[in-house]
Amino acid sequence: MSSYTFDVPVIRKTEVLVVGGGCAGIAAAVCAARHGAKVLLAENNNCLGGMATSGLIGPFMTSYDPAGERQVIVGFYDEFVRRMMARGGAIHPSECRAGDAGAGYRIAGHDHCGPFEAEAFKAVAEDMCTEAGVELLYGALFQRAVMNEDGTRVTGAVFATKAGLIEIDAEQVIDCTGDADVAASAGAPFLYGDEQGVAQPSSLFFIIRGVDKARMERIREETGDPTSIYFHKAVEKEREAGRYHVPREKVAIYECPDGTFRVNMSRVQLKNACDPFEVTQATVAARRQIDEIVAMLKRIVPGCENIEVTTSASMLGHRETRRIQGDFVLTGDDLRAGRRFEDDIFLAGNSIDMHGGKSVNYQPAKGDAYGVPYRILLPRKVQNLMVAGRASSMDREALAAIRVMPPVFAMGQAAGTAAALCISKGTDPALVDTKELQKLLLEDGVVLE
Repeated sequence: MSSYTFDVPVIRKTEVLVVGGGCAGIAAAVCAARHGAKVLLAENNNCLGGMATSGLIGPFMTSYDPAGERQVIVGFYDEFVRRMMARGGAIHPSECRAGDAGAGYRIAGHDHCGPFEAEAFKAVAEDMCTEAGVELLYGALFQRAVMNEDGTRVTGAVFATKAGLIEIDAEQVIDCTGDADVAASAGAPFLYGDEQGVAQPSSLFFIIRGVDKARMERIREETGDPTSIYFHKAVEKEREAGRYHVPREKVAIYECPDGTFRVNMSRVQLKNACDPFEVTQATVAARRQIDEIVAMLKRIVPGCENIEVTTSASMLGHRETRRIQGDFVLTGDDLRAGRRFEDDIFLAGNSIDMHGGKSVNYQPAKGDAYGVPYRILLPRKVQNLMVAGRASSMDREALAAIRVMPPVFAMGQAAGTAAALCISKGTDPALVDTKELQKLLLEDGVVLE
């Protein structure tokens, strides 16, 4: 063990510190700043967006109710989409229907997806942060939470940067890392994966060009079967013949606004997606799968004979890692029952999408939209901290539904608005007046009924 000690300089004091610049972090930072707070957003990468940009994950999954009749995730998310549309970098979810190329030709649970371009996302995110007065810090890798003397309250965070270790102190901290990094460091209880600690597999997205879309889609007309475009029988034959070894059972490609296609077909199983050595090995393994996937697509998918890879993601996409344990845990049963709560911060209609092995256990949402309560943002045992995104307080089934980007935007909007309330009222997130919070969210376009 090293005997070295380091003096970590406090280089900023702010009111709200947002750790992680993905969908939740962007929404949290901008909304907190719009409601009067001084905000600093710290991100490890050199752009905003997280999985949406560095991870190349897309499209946005649905923001509509289960019937596909009403958009229920609106607010900051919809504003963000429309800003990308103005740059020609997105298609509004109202224009992308189930079975469309932008929805990956999927039907159940895929009505009103939102295709977008990563570069448009980066630009809009920076524009909105700058306009709101958010201070951005790139190249800041979270190291540990800074606590008060009795270890019950987060007062800041230490980051590794090009200039060395730095400390940023804050009155309120929002953990938008996706992995509950801040919460775990602060001593908040969390769970990982199932009862045996096994989480859903991870994937590395990549983008291809050269698809003859009309030729590929002709198979649906020829067979009269809308699912034939998944080529699942051909994939299985490739596997049986020993020519294909990636544990994914269907072709899964999604058209982007520029006519290229995102490919979501790689699959790696990690024991611990918070272990940097294991993540590195899994990333290398997933990138090696790309050649095999592309070769198979060329063999079995008419219209893909001349495809080529344009780029692969720089980050592995994790569907599941840590989940904080709050005093309240949102469950899959809550979603299936369409439950609403007194402290709802948004409504959603996203389906339970649980990956494992080579298959997907997909449970399309039914009935009315369900509510997502403010309480899932609050970790036990730690004050002055909210956790927004897929690491919030929920069971694995609820996670499998609302880990996708539109709900994550909505969680971030609520967390940022609540943090600004905490600053103005001098209170803790656990003591926020949720009726006052809901009033502000309604004024900002959030749907709660």
